[in-house]
Formats: sequence, structure tokens, C-alpha cells
Amino acid sequence: MNWNQPDIWIVIGYLLLMLGMSFWHRRFSGSNLENFFLGGRKVPGWLNGISYTAALVSPDAATGYGGLGVVTGAFISWWYLSRFGLALFFGGVLFAVFWRRLNLFTSLEFYDLRFQPRAAAAMRLWIALRTSMIAMPAWTGITLLAAFKIMGPAFGLTKTETLYLIVPVSFLFVFFSGYKGVVISNLVQMIIFFAGTLTLAVLTLMHFGGAAAMTATLSNTFSSTHPEVLQMMPPVRHDVFPLAAAMAWMLGQSIGYGGDAAPMGGAMEGQRILSTRTPAEALTMYVVTALSMFLLLLLVTLPSISAAVIWPELREAGADRELVYGRLMKVMLPAGAMGLLVAAMMAATMSTVGDNLNFGSQVLVSDIYRRWFVKKASEKHYLLIGKLGMALILSLAVAVVFNVSIITDVAIFMLQLSAAELPANWAQWWWWRFNGPARMAASFGGALIFCIVVLGPALLQYLGVSWASSLIIPWWWQTLLVMGITTVLWIVVALLTPPDPPELLQAFYLRARPLGWWKTYKPVNSTLSKEYPLSPILRGIGIAVIGFAATSLLITGLTQLWFARYEQGSLMLLASAVLFFFFRKTANAYLDYLSSRISSQSTLMEKQTFQDLHQHSLKK
Repeated sequence: MNWNQPDIWIVIGYLLLMLGMSFWHRRFSGSNLENFFLGGRKVPGWLNGISYTAALVSPDAATGYGGLGVVTGAFISWWYLSRFGLALFFGGVLFAVFWRRLNLFTSLEFYDLRFQPRAAAAMRLWIALRTSMIAMPAWTGITLLAAFKIMGPAFGLTKTETLYLIVPVSFLFVFFSGYKGVVISNLVQMIIFFAGTLTLAVLTLMHFGGAAAMTATLSNTFSSTHPEVLQMMPPVRHDVFPLAAAMAWMLGQSIGYGGDAAPMGGAMEGQRILSTRTPAEALTMYVVTALSMFLLLLLVTLPSISAAVIWPELREAGADRELVYGRLMKVMLPAGAMGLLVAAMMAATMSTVGDNLNFGSQVLVSDIYRRWFVKKASEKHYLLIGKLGMALILSLAVAVVFNVSIITDVAIFMLQLSAAELPANWAQWWWWRFNGPARMAASFGGALIFCIVVLGPALLQYLGVSWASSLIIPWWWQTLLVMGITTVLWIVVALLTPPDPPELLQAFYLRARPLGWWKTYKPVNSTLSKEYPLSPILRGIGIAVIGFAATSLLITGLTQLWFARYEQGSLMLLASAVLFFFFRKTANAYLDYLSSRISSQSTLMEKQTFQDLHQHSLKK
């Protein structure tokens, strides 16, 4: 299909709208650091949830997940449900309230509150470097690469031409608008993205003559060679995504999630929490993220499954299956609709790029530049450094574009590395005995174990060592192995080294009121001193599981409807509605419990600023 005038004007109109919104928010964002990076802490939870979805669902979702849909089938939804579903509900139910209540500027300041100065400084510097110099450039880079994989098949654009089209506008937008402008524009961008992907999904169904005809075509084409295409659950044996991979994905990304609000898989999460108006709205952010993200991912993956009939060669080994969504756009969309979907993909790209640059530069300024180099300067000085930091991160992201070919490879690598230390993130909130050396062992030891288990065999194979291939195991077993060994390591280190000073632990408990094993530091003769450590944690986990189950039933029910299984789909949607009702009731009761627990036995120390409290604990 040719690029025509209606499409051009739609895209130009979208770009002008985004630039206009950025200039509209320029004065507010330029007034101080909190406005530029946190939107003045006045962002509603639901809007932050939409914004977080915009950061997570970019063209790499259409290319990466769309490509996976071609080689898997109806069970592709479990790739993202297992990766994000339970994890997001754990983070929202068990930790969101506690993170927001700390009222930090960046979530990395947590380490100064929780650990002794030397360990805290090392952890804060490491995670700041990892976030701003590794995670943000990597995720931004694959987002830009995904934009090319869509623009290339649709319009014949090169990587360089795609970057010229997207990068300048994205950079200017976030440069002027700051976080508030990014969040508000994300809402507009996600509406456009939803409209565009829904249009392509409907046109794909029409191309096959409806859901029943499409399902019959898929069955006739693959029933003898790939009968799993229409399965709702991952098969036990599959080259790309077996059931074991789904379980490893879920365990590897869920256990420990929420305890660190700057994970490599979604580093800007802390910014979303800390910018909400209230602790309760931080939970709303997570729930809205889960629902909106999974619905959008469903819209980009379902048409891609059907595309396997049109381009069966994309299922072959070595084929670049991530081109499928761009091909669908070229074949299915008429004039005008093409411009709408291109604008949608540009919207998603700008959302992710803007979010990553804003958060990455926030960490770069607050946790590296101001912490280690220039400690006392004006707000305008730090704002300038933050904007220069955006340019640095974007430059590194462009380098990623020209050195990576398969998007999902980068995603798996990043998430495997982050999974190594995830269980330690729960321990730092729930176990008083988890100390600075254990934190260091989890982060640095986990990275070393990852290199030995994952990168070591690959390097030996590259060097031509004959027996190296016997050491390479599927990525899902690598993830669990690295996670298990790292967990044993930090537990041993914690038990063999002295605990952190009682004054520091007492100060942290009074400030954060964490769940778990803190009996020694709870106020004497209070209701908290009688609290059984495991009960509120298990209660929160149960509520999170209900939310995850409701969301999974919603997505699988809609998938059943796509494949013309109307009775099963309707029953699943009904069950989902019932579970969401119970989730809302139990989650509200849990929030009330946490609020009463936090307000109980309130002390003057809790009302001190973060910096004053930390200095107080060190002087003692």
C-alpha cells in the first residue's frame, strides 16, 4: 500500500498535537525538580496506571509479542500474563502503600534509610548506574528498533529514516513537558493506540470472513502439524514457549516483585508510585496498569496469530517473525486507517521513549550527579543536567538500535538478570536480619552467578569449546537456577555476618512500618507487637492472587471469543467479573487494615523528613 495524503495529514496532525502539549506544560515542569520529575505529586492513580501501560506497551509489544504469536498460538497471552500478571498485583497489594508513604524523591533513596552508609552508597550507585546507563538505554533502544520493524515493512523506511521521523519529536516533547506532560499525553497516545490496534484487529477478522471462518482456516492449516495453535494453555512440549517456560516466567518475575521500585524490567515504576496523590491511589495505579496493558497486548497478538496463515514462512527457524505486525498493517489497512495506526505506533514509541528518558535522567541527577558530584546547586542547574542526561541516554539507545536484531532476546536477557536478586527485595522489607552484606551479595553476587550460568556457556561455545553446548540449558531453567543459587547465597551471607545496628533498624521500622519479622523493633504493648508476622503477608498474597485470577480469566475469556468459542468465553468473563468484585472488597479492607496499622502508635520520629531521620539514626 502507498503512503497517501490522508495518512500524511493524520501523522502530521498527531505530531503537532504532541508538540503543542509539550509547550503547554513547559512552565509548570520548568519551575522545580519535583514538578519536572514527579508532576508535583498530584497525578491520579488511574492516570499513572495508563501512563505506566504506555511506558510498557510500545511498538516492541506489537513486534515482539506479535512475532511470538505467529510461532505459538492462542496461548500467547500466558507469555505476558505470567511475566507481569501476578507480579503487578503483588507490587500493588503488598508494597505500593509503603513506597508512597515514604515520600521519597527517587525510590533509590530507600537504601539510605534501610542500610548502613557504605552498603547504602554502593547499592544506590550501582542501581542508579544500572537503571540510567543499562536498563533505560536498552528498553528505549528496542522500542526504537520495534518502530523500525513496523515502519520498514509498511513503508520501506530504513532504520536511519525511522529514527529521523521519531527521535527528534520524542526528545523535544519530554525536554519541555516534564513528567506531568508525559503522563497527560500518554492518555491521549493510549487512546490513539487502542483505536489503531482495534481497527486492525477488526479488519483482520473481516479479512477471514469472521471469527468462525478464521478459526476454521487456522485449524485446517495447522491441525496436522501444529495442533497447539488453538490451545489456551502452553503445551508441555514446545520449542518457543512450553508450560515450563510459563511457570519459570511467573516465578522468576513475581517472587520478590514490589520490594524494589526500580526493577530492570520496569524501572520507571517507582516514579509512578511516588507521583500519585495518596498511598491508596498507588494500588489503583497497579490495577489499572494490569488491565489496560493486557487488553492492549491482546489486541496486538490476536491478529498476529491469524497472520501465520498468510505468511507461514514466518514460523520457520531463522525467519524474522517480528516483522509480522508491519506486514499486517500494509495488507489490511485502507487509506486513513494506515495513518491512524502509524500515529498509534508513534504514540506508543513516544510514550515509552519519553517515560524512559524522564525517569532515567531523574535517577542520573538525583542518585549520581547530586549525590556524588555537585551536592549544592540551584534547581535550574539540576534541571539542565537532567535534560543533558536525557540526551546521553537517548544516544546510548540509538547505539542499541544498530546492534540488536531480535527484540525478545534483549527482553529475556534483561529479565533473567533482574530475576537473580528479586527474592532479596522482599527480604529487605520483611526480615530485620537482612543486612547490607546480604544486599550486596544478592545484587553483585547475583550478577556474577548470572554471568557464570548464562553467559559462561555461551562464551565457551563461541570460542569453539566442544563440550560447551552440554552446559547450555533453556532460558527458563537458567532463570530459576540463577535465582535459586543467588537466594541461597544472600541467606548464608545474612546469617554469617553481623546484623545492622539496632538504631538504624528501629528508625527504619518507625518510618516504614513494614510487614514481616520485626518483633524486636515494634512498639512495646501495641497491637503491632501482637501481630503474627506471616498473617498479613499471606492475606495480601491471597488478595493479589484473586486479582491475578480475575485478570487472567478476562484475557482468556476474550481470547475464546476471538476464536468463536462463545460459550466458554462468556463463562470466563462472568467468572472474571465475580472475582473482580471480591478483589475490590478484599483489597479495600486490606488497605483499611494497613492504614490503621500505620497510624497506630504514631511517633514524632515518623513525621521527620527522610534526611533528618537517617542522620538521627546514625548519631545514635
